[in-house]
Amino acid sequence: MHSQIFQVKDNRVRFKCPACGTKRVMPVPPGTRHKTIRCHRCETKTRCLLNRREQLRQQQTGKAVMILPGGKEIPIDLHDISSDGIGCIVARDEHAPLATTEEVHFSCDWSQALFHHDRYIIRNIRGTRIGAEKAD
Repeated sequence: MHSQIFQVKDNRVRFKCPACGTKRVMPVPPGTRHKTIRCHRCETKTRCLLNRREQLRQQQTGKAVMILPGGKEIPIDLHDISSDGIGCIVARDEHAPLATTEEVHFSCDWSQALFHHDRYIIRNIRGTRIGAEKAD
């Protein structure tokens, strides 16, 4: 099964089959983040990640570190990144000390310029998934 990111606008997604290129616009219920769509022409199933942000984030994977205000470092798996923020996944036992609106920093060994010593604010925590917005 293919997997792809599609942008949602006005609760509608413009689906393009990765196998045959057939396009169609489909309604998407509010709050839906994932949906499997079967192409009506070639029957290919596509696992769709539905992105409702105005600015798309690029999928980015790699190991990095989240640095808390007290200096504690938490290992993370980077999931996506944009000029406005990042999404990451932390180990289940590591997210307990985190709270929304907390200011954090990120660092990674494989790309020193990726985070530019920027400050981020944690905006949402869903299980082990963390969303952080770049602070002004």
